[in-house]
Amino acid sequence: MPPEIAFLPLRFLLNLFCMGILVYGIYLPRRRSRDFAFTYMMLNIVTFSLAWLMNRVPMDLGFGLGMFAIFGILRYRTEALRIRDLTYLFVAIGLAVINGLESDKVPFEAVLFLDITTLLVVGVMEFLDARRTGTTVRLIYDRVDLLGPSQREELLADLETRLHRKCEDVEIGTIDLLKETAVVWVTLDGRP
Repeated sequence: MPPEIAFLPLRFLLNLFCMGILVYGIYLPRRRSRDFAFTYMMLNIVTFSLAWLMNRVPMDLGFGLGMFAIFGILRYRTEALRIRDLTYLFVAIGLAVINGLESDKVPFEAVLFLDITTLLVVGVMEFLDARRTGTTVRLIYDRVDLLGPSQREELLADLETRLHRKCEDVEIGTIDLLKETAVVWVTLDGRP
């Protein structure tokens, strides 16, 4: 077995282990939304595979640009992501590239250091953010008349009345005018 293939299972398992910590240890406990867990894992695995293969096969610039074009088209064909979810998506892709690209100039210990550092920074940032704010929940909201920028205070007051909790922030997602509903992300105060 060629030496570059001998390390593939080790790198792949390290990549999966890092993603398990990222998705199931950091992302899911704080977000409580399983919407993107599958996406993060699958996109990471595919990116890892592409990075590893592209490192082995000589490719021209056109192929590389074509790959980015495919990812760009997919991005514009999907619904808008919250900035936090988009950041996790970028971290998942970054971990795949860190673990998938293999070079004699980059020792395995450096890859391990980058993985650990990345996960530590994400974990610490989530911990600090969790101490600063309360829980973020996704709601289907039925008062589209309160979604304008000038009604922000009234929107927060209505949410606090309905939820019986102090609302720190609200972020408006997709709006369905036919059903007169909207997806909103409400950050509740940490105290009941």
